[in-house]
Amino acid sequence: KQLSAQATDGGYFLMVEAGRIDHAHHFNNAFRALEDTVALDAAVARAQALTGDDTLIMVTADHSHTLTIAGYPKRGNPVLGLAVNAEDEPLLDANGNPYTTLGYVNGPARPKPDHQLTATEVADPDYQQAGLVALRSETHGGEDVAAYATGPGSAKVRGVMDQNELFGVMVEAAWGAQAQ
Repeated sequence: KQLSAQATDGGYFLMVEAGRIDHAHHFNNAFRALEDTVALDAAVARAQALTGDDTLIMVTADHSHTLTIAGYPKRGNPVLGLAVNAEDEPLLDANGNPYTTLGYVNGPARPKPDHQLTATEVADPDYQQAGLVALRSETHGGEDVAAYATGPGSAKVRGVMDQNELFGVMVEAAWGAQAQ
């Protein structure tokens, strides 16, 4: 995580970057991306516990990734596991091979022809989900990313908005309307 703080007359500006989520995605490692997302959630919860209603807390991302959920797995299927049907039988691709619930559109991991994945193999924290297009590193996606906020100015964070608008919300919260 990257932390930066800037003192102002009215307090501090703190930025926490959960960059390890990005690193894990670039290597098609959904386990570590999700693990670091849980750590980010804990950091946000801690920030909320240490601050009051006078503090803007905003959570967003600067881009998405090509991670996807596919294959109609049964409800409650482990998200990091093999995709299985309601009878707990692995769902199979066109070649008769099992596949994982999560996958990537591109990246360094390619499905091996006729490789029969096992539940043990895909449960390994170092397992790399398959990518459709072989690249040295998974790329960023192009869809909109969510932004969530609490505190002063948080009502302005809603719906689809340009990221530069988020900067304005942060500036106003940190330095007041005179900064506009």
